[in-house]
Amino acid sequence: MKKISKYIQLIIFLSSFALLGFLIIQLYWAKNNFDEKKQNVEQLYEICIQEIGNQLNAAVLNQSSTVDPNLNSGISTIKPLEKSYEKELSDKIYDGLINIKNKSLAEKREEILNIVNSHYSMNFNYNIEKALSNNDIEEFIQESFNDFGIENKSKYTITDQEGVLIFTNFQDIENKNLKNYSQFSINFLEDQISDQKSTFTLYIKGLNKSISRSISGVFLISFALILIILSAFIISIKIIKGQKRTTQIKTDFINNMTHELKTPIATIGLACEALVDTNIDLDKTKKISFLKTIQNENERLGKLVENVLENSLSDKGNPNLKLEIFNLEEIILKAIKSIELSYNQKSGEIHTDFMAQNVLIEADKLHITNVIYNLLDNSLKYTTKKPRVTISTRDIIGGLIIRIKDNGIGIAKENHNQVFEKLFRVPTGNVHNVKGFGLGLSYVKSIIDLHMGNIKIESKLNEGSTFLISLKSSKINKNEDTT
Repeated sequence: MKKISKYIQLIIFLSSFALLGFLIIQLYWAKNNFDEKKQNVEQLYEICIQEIGNQLNAAVLNQSSTVDPNLNSGISTIKPLEKSYEKELSDKIYDGLINIKNKSLAEKREEILNIVNSHYSMNFNYNIEKALSNNDIEEFIQESFNDFGIENKSKYTITDQEGVLIFTNFQDIENKNLKNYSQFSINFLEDQISDQKSTFTLYIKGLNKSISRSISGVFLISFALILIILSAFIISIKIIKGQKRTTQIKTDFINNMTHELKTPIATIGLACEALVDTNIDLDKTKKISFLKTIQNENERLGKLVENVLENSLSDKGNPNLKLEIFNLEEIILKAIKSIELSYNQKSGEIHTDFMAQNVLIEADKLHITNVIYNLLDNSLKYTTKKPRVTISTRDIIGGLIIRIKDNGIGIAKENHNQVFEKLFRVPTGNVHNVKGFGLGLSYVKSIIDLHMGNIKIESKLNEGSTFLISLKSSKINKNEDTT
């Protein structure tokens, strides 16, 4: 059983490890899928904003009325150049072109523009506010969004090179509100003869949420499949553990009941020895008493065997209790009668002190009989003196308590919590040749627990033991039963 238990634990561990690995892979795949989708979307917006920047640049440059020359030398208009000034500019251009004679035409053009701009210290200022309007900007954005199939709502700003706001469709542009937006920016009006670089910034709100929604379908399906696998795994573990527990309980019960089979066999054996022993002078009354004992123990043996067979075929772990209402004191007397021969062999005595009024209980007669017999048998085994046992009954609220007190070797306090464990045997000290498997008290406790009762022990080493059993009384009281 222990080997099987280890295999089950190994299977559970490996399955848990595999499931955890599967979950990590799924999460890794989901994150990679999200990152890849986000990268693609951001690239799309970069292309889109590049197109918008080109449109803004063209719109401003095409409006010639908005271009004003600004001469740093203080000249308000460009006048015809004097010959010396013209020659100086020509020489600079010639020298510059000599230095880059192996460059491309575009690079040569750029160098000439730089020389002219430097020579005249001239820049052009563009009046963007006259060239553009919010409607124009929104139209450029919408056209670009339509070209690339973008449906997200957007905000925008246009600022100059010093960060001064020129255009926006924000009603409130505080920094704390911008944290919820993804930003894409591009510079336009960048030219060698202009110092008025402007920046267009596009703001997309909830871009990550939008990306998450686009892959939510696949993710939800994956999540649902993971939940199904996880649920099936948990249910499988519960079923395996339940079956293991049921098997263990059934095995324990069959072991206990097999242990109980020894009791009636031993009693029948003693009675038979007494009947066939010619050295023992038995009168008719004693012979009838022994034969009656054999008959009762034979019936009990048959019930035990039947009980074992029924529960070995049952799918339940615990025994099926056959509940009936009976007088508990009569069952105690019957158990005393069954074990009396064994006590007589050791000159032992069993006394009763019945004072309970509510003696009717609803329980399994066979198992309760076995409980009483087991405790009496332990009192007989674990003693170095002539066994003396007192069985008393008292009423308690809702039931009665049975007290079985003996004069045996007692049980050390440190063993009190273990005496009801399966296979545990109390150290016997000077008592030798005590046979058993440590199943008796385990069986006793399991039966009392099944009857919703309670059992506890009071004992000191070398001072005997007292077992106290609490059981619920039947709703039918003794007076009603006698009437």
